[in-house]
Amino acid sequence: MAEFTIGHDNLKNFLSSLGKDLSDIVITLSEDGITASVGKDTHYIRRQMDCGVTQTGRIVISDLPKFKSFLAAIKGGDITVTQSGRTGTLHVACGKASLQLPTSSYVQSQDKVGLMERLIKQSEDNMWQTWHQMSLDYHAKVDSEALKPAAKFGKVLGEKYSCKTEFDPQGREFVIRGGKASTGKMFVKASLNDIDSPEIPARSAFDRWLPELLNNLPSGEMNLYTGDETVLVLEQPATKFLMVVIDQEYEED
Repeated sequence: MAEFTIGHDNLKNFLSSLGKDLSDIVITLSEDGITASVGKDTHYIRRQMDCGVTQTGRIVISDLPKFKSFLAAIKGGDITVTQSGRTGTLHVACGKASLQLPTSSYVQSQDKVGLMERLIKQSEDNMWQTWHQMSLDYHAKVDSEALKPAAKFGKVLGEKYSCKTEFDPQGREFVIRGGKASTGKMFVKASLNDIDSPEIPARSAFDRWLPELLNNLPSGEMNLYTGDETVLVLEQPATKFLMVVIDQEYEED
């Protein structure tokens, strides 16, 4: 049986950092705490958090919206989550409140995790100098809070927009811009530190999923890795947070 205990607010924070609109998740329990990963065509997110692990193993939450609704219905305290076997009933308890949920053998959020983690392992082994066959030769540090205003692009620009990024070594800035000249643009500029890159700017294109994902970043300094017309990687070793956002074909406005 897999079991862990964690503070109510810590668990809410842990789950919210994995992105919105998730229907399910797998949580791995080890002596280091709990770890969860999400792999999609658009991105990969991994998050780890310390907590009291009574029994190592895996917890499968097949109905994550209902699980989150239970957390919202209780005010606080410690949450204990247990499960026997991969498809055993999920048990969640907080004080005198408890929840039981059935478990499915299929977990949609894990569809691309294996593939993404193989690519990540290759990149970590070469110190994030490449992603698959693309160069990631633009490295720097950035404050996550400076990036998060881009998450408001949708409210300002409307539902249909795309965005582009520019790593500007000379200006020591990472620029995220959404929209286009004919309908309006919004810019967010974040200062870069400890830059290690070529002197010319690197540019990449993303759809609206990049700004929406930036709300998931933990507070504090992040390692940023990117290249010209390739993925964006944001890593925080202290919290073992990692996010890889997949680019799309770059087109000039």
